[in-house]
Amino acid sequence: MADNRLLINNQTNANKVVVKTSARLHLGFLDLNGSLGRLFGSLGVSLDSPQTIIEISKGNVLKDAPESNENVLKIVENYFKLLKIETNVQVKISQMMPQHAGLGSGTQMALSIGAGINELLGLGLSIAQIAAITGRGKRSGIGIGTFAFGGVVLDGGSRLDHKTTTPPIIARHDFPGDWRILLIMDDASQGTFGEQEQKAFDTLPKANLSTTKDLSYIVLMQALPALVEHDYAQFSKAIYALQLATGAYFSPAQNGLFASEKVTDVLNFCYQNNFLCAGQSSWGPTGFVVLESQESALALQLQLQNQFAQTGLRFEITRAKNTGATIQSFVN
Repeated sequence: MADNRLLINNQTNANKVVVKTSARLHLGFLDLNGSLGRLFGSLGVSLDSPQTIIEISKGNVLKDAPESNENVLKIVENYFKLLKIETNVQVKISQMMPQHAGLGSGTQMALSIGAGINELLGLGLSIAQIAAITGRGKRSGIGIGTFAFGGVVLDGGSRLDHKTTTPPIIARHDFPGDWRILLIMDDASQGTFGEQEQKAFDTLPKANLSTTKDLSYIVLMQALPALVEHDYAQFSKAIYALQLATGAYFSPAQNGLFASEKVTDVLNFCYQNNFLCAGQSSWGPTGFVVLESQESALALQLQLQNQFAQTGLRFEITRAKNTGATIQSFVN
């Protein structure tokens, strides 16, 4: 599947663009060994919420962003520097998803800003080009794929000879509309990011090749077919296996199978009660449980709220988003 859809609007006289995108779950890596020529490869799903909504308009100021999010200013300046843009724009952030929570907020913000500038100024950039400008997709293409297409996406990892800049999206499917996703939110902690994340990847050993082969089979021959056939039980078993293997690999860097002790307690409770389609998104701390229906999600949400009332955790029900980001232009 091509991941270089052009984000072009011929309406270059537009003076405002609104971009809406949403979080994603990173369900795990297939290949943390890399000895066969490709590294990483990951499975993920786009969520309906939380969302990031930004507005980019032509104006007399280069930027207008919350002081608490200096990264936004750096993203804008980077685009302008690399593309030699002289037209000033104003960036207004209407809504932001939680940062460093394992939900892909950085990639979605970077792509949103780039897509908005691209649309506003008619630059004709592809999503892959926009991602490359901010260095997104070095390890996982999930955030890029969900921004473009939504749904469940599988990327093919990175070539070790560095001849590709972003992992290609090799499969994409709709997530069943009846299924729900219960997010386990720990606002008191953050996942690994930045220099810590880079250090973890630099110091962790290669995964066992047999594990890589097993996970590849589990994703390609169990998780994806089960998804297409809406086989919740089989999909649950596949995600459970992927989560345990991914968590075990990263456990030295995050002090356990999952990053947050509170979320770990909830996930262990879910596993013990046969809710197997559960785990941690990326570096966490956000956990998730996939349920077969809204009723099941509501029942488990109430149970967890009562069981873990003193933890300060939040339990939010969302669903998958089977479409990509929306980019709207306005002419005043």
